Amino acid sequence: MNMKNSKKNIFRVHFQTEERSYSLLARSVKEAELFGFIEVSEIIFEDTDRLIITPEDEALRKEFAKTESISIPHQYMRRIDLLADDDDIGVSYLKIAEAKTKNN
Repeated sequence: MNMKNSKKNIFRVHFQTEERSYSLLARSVKEAELFGFIEVSEIIFEDTDRLIITPEDEALRKEFAKTESISIPHQYMRRIDLLADDDDIGVSYLKIAEAKTKNN
């Protein structure tokens, strides 16, 4: 399963760890060489020239800015959306949120 397509395609990847829920944009999503993992690379960040940078955008940028690719366990994956091109991004899809525990 290799989802690296033309440069126009953008993937919105939703995954959740025990502590956080993430939604980020990338140009490449494929099976990792590590068994049971999905590799996400060419991560796309929102334009820093915008007037408003949300805390979520900034948190993702700090966490993944120097990351070439990330390997995410299959069980953490929630959804992978294929967006047709850059015009489909529209609103900010970069999100990071604390996971809610059952006691909350």
